[in-house]
Amino acid sequence: MLKKLLPFEELLYHSKLNKEELLQHLKNEIEAEKSFGLGAHRHSYSKPYIGKVFNNQFEIKRAINYRNSFLPIINGEIHDAVNGSKIKIKLKLTDIVKVFMIVWLSGVFLACIAAGVNFAINGFDPETEATIFIPFGMLLFGILMVTISFKAESTKSKKDLEEILQARIIEN
Repeated sequence: MLKKLLPFEELLYHSKLNKEELLQHLKNEIEAEKSFGLGAHRHSYSKPYIGKVFNNQFEIKRAINYRNSFLPIINGEIHDAVNGSKIKIKLKLTDIVKVFMIVWLSGVFLACIAAGVNFAINGFDPETEATIFIPFGMLLFGILMVTISFKAESTKSKKDLEEILQARIIEN
């Protein structure tokens, strides 16, 4: 249930470029990811995306100079089509962020159940009435934080992909 609350997107693009042209164009727009860096050791990239292209598939993410755990990983698969290529795209969270958020949201969800059961059994206690809303607020905050952060970044990536792939979205 909680996994369905985590954001992801599946898109289908159409490009007038054939598969080989598209793969070459994509390789020109992507830089290999450098080793992990912290603070002053953060790397800057000369291209807008980092990742790799292999066969007719690619895995990329935006090259940003700030931290964002909710930055979408973009997996794509290119297929020949009439008058060009079709590109299947999946935007998703990294596996470590998914696991962390599922564990965190599951714990908060259990706290919501416990608060609800406590309220059902004991009613409203004036001394602790405000604390019953804390788990519900944490659950809402967690879901909104992930969704809004992911959507803000995915919107930028979708626009960039249209330019990089010289394509348009044909299916959302």
